[in-house]
Amino acid sequence: MSKISALSKGQKTKLIVLAAALVLLLAVPAVLDLGVSTMSILITVLLYMYYASAWNIMGGYTGLFSLGSGIYIGLGAYITAVLYCELGISPWAGILISGLVTGLLSMLIGYPTFKLQSIYYSFATFAILLAMLTVFKNFKTVGGLKLGGAEGYKIPSGYSPMNMQFTDKLSYYYIILALLVLVLLASWFLSHSRDGYYFRAISANKDAAASLGVNVIGMKLRAQFISAFFFAVGGGFYCMFMNYIDPSKLFGNDLSINIMVMCVVGGANTLWGPVVGAGLMYTVNRVVTIYASSVSGLANIVFGVVLMLVVLFMPGGLLPFFQARLEQRKAQKELKGGGQG
Repeated sequence: MSKISALSKGQKTKLIVLAAALVLLLAVPAVLDLGVSTMSILITVLLYMYYASAWNIMGGYTGLFSLGSGIYIGLGAYITAVLYCELGISPWAGILISGLVTGLLSMLIGYPTFKLQSIYYSFATFAILLAMLTVFKNFKTVGGLKLGGAEGYKIPSGYSPMNMQFTDKLSYYYIILALLVLVLLASWFLSHSRDGYYFRAISANKDAAASLGVNVIGMKLRAQFISAFFFAVGGGFYCMFMNYIDPSKLFGNDLSINIMVMCVVGGANTLWGPVVGAGLMYTVNRVVTIYASSVSGLANIVFGVVLMLVVLFMPGGLLPFFQARLEQRKAQKELKGGGQG
């Protein structure tokens, strides 16, 4: 019997739904003339889904809530830009190099901070984020390499597919869609691997995991590297998509906090929770921005209220909450059916 035929009816249904969704995501932008503005919104939504899924590898699986995602996104963006503009290295290679370099740097950051208790680890990542913001806003050059300072880093625009520069948004859409699929596949394999079980054991009780022989610090460093790698790759994509890096945006606290909120609201420690949370919260942000733009900071207030409500009434996140409700209804129907029989 083949693996596909061995799947349960529910698993086959999920595969069909996922395949249909992927076909729609691939076909709709190519078939419909969505316009530059709509395509930019779609790309941004997919990018936030990607960021939230990358955060989930560290914050969801190991339970360490980082408030410094922007550290790795910003480093990935700057390294990719410098490699391209200063050294002539194609962004296709640059984003991979930035991912590896940033991943290694993240381990240097992680080793001392992992020894802190969870809440102090979060504060430490936030402090490092603010330090990075100060550095990149105040230094226009470092070691002879241009950084731009507070004015930001401008990347020359043009048309060169070899350098990830296109005249249309559709190409960028397919790139970020491919990256999203890649990070989701990595998350799925991790969650079903031995490392994934170790990550969850550390999240549940790191002392108990250590007593059973799990190298807690080593596993955290591994999760940190993977998460930071994907963040940096996303940052590299972002800088080429925008042709500009604003240090205040990447190293500011809004980006990092929003990514964490998106993952937690959707359901951390799940595969699709970050995707659902990012899609929902970005939509809320857009609606508030469009219809209540005159009220400064309202979007952040709404984010905070949604997070508070989810933590109070759906502590596992939206996706696990509704999945539990569906399973409960299914069990009740089965009981009623059994009772009638």
